[in-house]
Amino acid sequence: MTINFKKFAGIFMGAMAAFTIGTTAYASKTKIADVSQYQGNINWSKASKELKMVIIRVQHGDTGDADFRIDTKKDVNAAGAYKYKVPFGQYGYAEFSSVADAKKEARDFYKRSSKKANFYVLDNEHRKGKGSEQSYVNAWLSTMRSLTNKPLVYYSYQNYVNTYKINYSKFDGSWIANYSTKPNVKTDLWQYTSTGRLSGISGNVDLSKAVTSKVASWYSNASAHVTPSYFTSLPNSKKITVTKAIYQYSDKNFKNRVKKISAETSLSVTDVVKSDGKAYRFQLSNGNYITANKAYIH
Repeated sequence: MTINFKKFAGIFMGAMAAFTIGTTAYASKTKIADVSQYQGNINWSKASKELKMVIIRVQHGDTGDADFRIDTKKDVNAAGAYKYKVPFGQYGYAEFSSVADAKKEARDFYKRSSKKANFYVLDNEHRKGKGSEQSYVNAWLSTMRSLTNKPLVYYSYQNYVNTYKINYSKFDGSWIANYSTKPNVKTDLWQYTSTGRLSGISGNVDLSKAVTSKVASWYSNASAHVTPSYFTSLPNSKKITVTKAIYQYSDKNFKNRVKKISAETSLSVTDVVKSDGKAYRFQLSNGNYITANKAYIH
């Protein structure tokens, strides 16, 4: 058998080059950015080659606020990220001044957001009301819990959290800004600069880095790209099995988290109810509630 070594070497080197380019491209997806209309027209084809994840602004305040505005690029940015397979979350800059205002802002934010978003973020850095800022944060969170099963993330900057003693432990994750050193408050995602650079964007962009492994769970759930499908009635056996780790709550609107349930746990259910946001929940034999979303239950 005669081997053409030049031809073999050419094929081998070509394969190695393709492998190198492929792995280099994969390795280059290390950046996490947040974007808004201020980044202008983003070239998502280029940006996607560097982005591991992106967080897209939806709104600044809400109706009634003097500086309220809906981000003019929210839809095109969501479409661009989704088209080029960049996992994305969306955030709303909050200006709530009461519990009622916080609930309304959450509902409006969810309504304006893309249902293809993997997670949602409360951007809480503007103190406006005279009451307890914590009560406003809690009201936003409970309202969003009633509307979606996707991860809910708390964002602010280090000094704001320390000044107002914000407790964000009931959120699914935290994203804290501090441009000098790593935040001295608990954070999963650290926004470390406002002058970062990213292919596809001509000016500066905020960049963040993951501090804990929890960040990946915000966007790793494939079901975030589909419309939720719910069980609407009890199974004949009145038994269900949890396929992914979830939480159980003492109320159907998911305001009060009780404890985590591990994947592959079997549970007895007694009823199916709707939350105020029209999402189906299973009521457990202990009286607590879990989602009836088929992405998490069988």
